[in-house]
Amino acid sequence: MATSSPFPPRTGAQWRTQELQLLGLLVPLLGDAGTPDPLLRAMLAKMDALLGLERGRIVLVMPGDTQARIHLAHGLTDAEIARGVYALGEGVTGLVLASGQAVLVQDIDAEPRFLARSVARDHLPDEGQAFLALPIQVEARTVGVLSCHRSRLPDRTLDDDLDLLRLLAALAGQRLRLRVPRPLVRPYLPAHSHTLQELERVLALHGNRQARAAEALGLTLRQFGYRLRKARAERDG
Repeated sequence: MATSSPFPPRTGAQWRTQELQLLGLLVPLLGDAGTPDPLLRAMLAKMDALLGLERGRIVLVMPGDTQARIHLAHGLTDAEIARGVYALGEGVTGLVLASGQAVLVQDIDAEPRFLARSVARDHLPDEGQAFLALPIQVEARTVGVLSCHRSRLPDRTLDDDLDLLRLLAALAGQRLRLRVPRPLVRPYLPAHSHTLQELERVLALHGNRQARAAEALGLTLRQFGYRLRKARAERDG
């Protein structure tokens, strides 16, 4: 397995200083015209350099695509990026897409939903690895996922990382909205692509509450109910 890069111990105040430095570097990029990629690339690079949040990636569902794909990444090879394709509800990333909720995996070796699809486990450090994944939302709709690895540090909690990443995911969503208010605000899966398996998976993730499942898919309650009944009827033949 790979070895981890040393990260010097810091006090709580020093970590806060690093967080402020990171935000100070990103805020000026929010209003830039053109593609949001410079902001997103800088975010991933500085997450690693300043806070040790490694192998960061931005996963997006683009219009017309039925799967989420890694759009940008830091510290991943081209082959690893190419493997980063996720169906709705599949693995940790797909779960975040489907639920719109952050997922914190404290130990990837103890989490069966962690797929290790992009980066093979033997390419990660030997010691315990955490994985954090947060929804990127535009106008309350989940359009992507911000995620990263974290080697365990004795002087920084994963809750601190989660709080910072929530803010960074919000900045990413704001920049994506400024660049493309449409079509990224569309439902993140086209309506015609919703299979029965996808509909029932999202429904289960939301406690069998159709209203919440419909909202997660960017559908009205009536649309969701109709598609679910139709898909079940087609299955039952």
